[in-house]
Amino acid sequence: MNPFARTFVQPLAQPLAALVLATTTLAGLTGCGVTDKAYYSLWEQFGYEKRDLLVSQVTDAREQQEDTREQFSSALEEFRATFDSEENQLSKAYDALQSNYDDCQSEAVSLREEIAKVKDISTDLFKEWDGEIEEQTNASFKASMAKQKEATVVSYNAMVAKMDEAAATMDPVLQAFNERLLFLKSSMNAQALATLQENADELVGDIEGLISEMNKSIAEADAFIDEMGGA
Repeated sequence: MNPFARTFVQPLAQPLAALVLATTTLAGLTGCGVTDKAYYSLWEQFGYEKRDLLVSQVTDAREQQEDTREQFSSALEEFRATFDSEENQLSKAYDALQSNYDDCQSEAVSLREEIAKVKDISTDLFKEWDGEIEEQTNASFKASMAKQKEATVVSYNAMVAKMDEAAATMDPVLQAFNERLLFLKSSMNAQALATLQENADELVGDIEGLISEMNKSIAEADAFIDEMGGA
């Protein structure tokens, strides 16, 4: 654990009424084109610094990765089950696969949005941190603060790189998934299913690889959250 993490976030905990008020206010400000400064200023009134918001957002991204992983796992099982379908059940199997594909796409979009939010908050946090380091006149304190930031940036970069890597894996999987759906739809018969099964191993391997990448990324997010919240 990063020994310099002691100044960072503890688990977020505020009264429900305060959180509801903050959420409602933020929603209204967002609709009015709230600036980043106003956004962070409001959260600070409720005791949340940028570091708190970053950990909270990383947690959200981690949870979204879990949802995405589970959805692709469901799609994988559905894809495998298709090969056990009788000819007169192909239409039903196709509908199930299409539904899973649509859900996978939706989860992929949500995951990219969560990762983008992580990057936005981290950019603001590190910029603020640089400013605080520059303001420090005590040489010893300044060096210590710079080291704290450097250690956190290294940890953050490793985590977000793993998130990006896992997210990038989704596109070829979705494309391969869609190609097989289109093939099955255009020729929904036993011969089409047999042909689909012949090259199914490739997609199965792709999805299993994606799930593996998601697991690694989730573990990296857990490590970063623990480090930022450590004593």
